[in-house]
Amino acid sequence: MLPPLLTTTDPEHYQQYLDEKIATVQALLRSELNTPQSALGYADQLKLTPEIAPSLPQGYRMRAEFAIQHHDDTHFSYAMFAPNSKPRQMILIEQFSGCPQAINNAMALVREHLPASQILKRKLFEVDFLCGDNDAVVITLHYHKKLDEGWQEALAQLRQQLQSLGLNCSFIGRARKQKLVLGDDFVVDTYKTIRGDVSIKHYEATFSQPNSYVCQSMLNFAISCAQQVKEHVTEAENDLLELYCGSGTFTMAVAPLFRQVLATELDRVPMAAGRDNMVANNITNTKLIRLSAQEVSEALTGVREFNRLKLQQIDLKDYHFHTLLIDPPRAGLHDETALRFTADYDHVIYISCSPESLAYDLRYLTQTHAIMRLAFFDQFPYTHHLESGVFLVKRSLLNAAK
Repeated sequence: MLPPLLTTTDPEHYQQYLDEKIATVQALLRSELNTPQSALGYADQLKLTPEIAPSLPQGYRMRAEFAIQHHDDTHFSYAMFAPNSKPRQMILIEQFSGCPQAINNAMALVREHLPASQILKRKLFEVDFLCGDNDAVVITLHYHKKLDEGWQEALAQLRQQLQSLGLNCSFIGRARKQKLVLGDDFVVDTYKTIRGDVSIKHYEATFSQPNSYVCQSMLNFAISCAQQVKEHVTEAENDLLELYCGSGTFTMAVAPLFRQVLATELDRVPMAAGRDNMVANNITNTKLIRLSAQEVSEALTGVREFNRLKLQQIDLKDYHFHTLLIDPPRAGLHDETALRFTADYDHVIYISCSPESLAYDLRYLTQTHAIMRLAFFDQFPYTHHLESGVFLVKRSLLNAAK
C-alpha cells in the first residue's frame, strides 16, 4: 500500500492510490456481507461493478484548517498534526497543493501581511480557509484572547490591504464566546449536475463536502437514483424523506424529482442555510424541519407530537414516503431501531462516509433490500478514506415486478 499523504499530493500516482483503497473497501464488503446473516444480500451480487468518481489530483479541497507555529514577532508557519502522534507532531507547511489556487494565494498573503500587526498575530493559534466557486475566500482566525475594537480595526486594515492585492476575502475572528465577521461568513458553490445547476451556500464552521468536484459526482448519483425511483412509482407515492440533510446540498439536487420532500436536520445553522438554498434554487415542494432521526421516527409512528411540525403546518398524513435519502455521520445507522426504520422504505439512497459502518448497516439492510447500485467517491485523495453511495430496493418489489 502506498503511504497516505497529509501535507502533499502525488498526481503521478493518484490512480494507484484510488485503486488500492477501492480494492480495500470491496474486500471489506465481501468479507462482512458474504455471511449467513446476509446470504440474500451482497453474496449474490459480489460481481456488482461499482461506479467510480475520481477526484482532481490537485486543487480539490475547498476548505482547510491549519495550526499556527509562531517563530518570532514577524513570522509564523502553517502546520498540520501527524495523525496518531503522541506527543502531537507538528508538520510545518507553506502551501498545500491539495487546495485550489485561491486558498494558496490567501495562505501566502495572510502569512506575509498579518504579522505586521502584533494585535492580529498575538495569541493566534489556528487559521481556516473556505473557498467558493468564484474564488471568494472566508478566512477564520482563532485566538486565545478576547477580540476588542483595536483588533477589529487592525483586521479591517488587513482585509483592505489584501483586497487591494486582488484577494476576494472575508474574515471571521473566533475566540471564547466570540464570533466577529468582516464581510461574509459563507461561500457559494454551484454544482453542474445532470439536472442543471445547483447553488449551495456553505457557512463557515458547519459541515460541507470539502471536495466540490467529487461532490458534483455524488449529487449526480443521487439524482440518477431519484430518476430511477420516479420511473417506477406513481406520482402520489413519489414523496421523499431525507435525514441528516445539513444545509440541503442533496435536497436541492433531488427535490424537483419528487412530489413532496420533507428534509430534517438537528443543527440550526445549516438549517438556516438550507432555507436560503431553497430560495436560490427555486425549490417550492420541500419542507425543512429541525428534528433528529429518532424524533422523525417517533413523529411518523405517532409516539410523539412536535410543535415544530405544527408551526410549519406540516401534517405527516399528507405524505406518502416510499423513498429515504440518508447521509448519516461516520458511525452510520448502527442502532437496530434506526436500521428497522430504514428497512421500512421501498427505496433507500444511502450516502456513507465510512466503509466500516456501511458494511455493518448493509448486513442488516440486505436481508430485505437488494443493492442495485454501488458507487465510490474519492472525497479525500491520498488517504484511506473513501465515501460510498448505495441504492437499495426492497426485494419484495423486485420479485413482484418479475
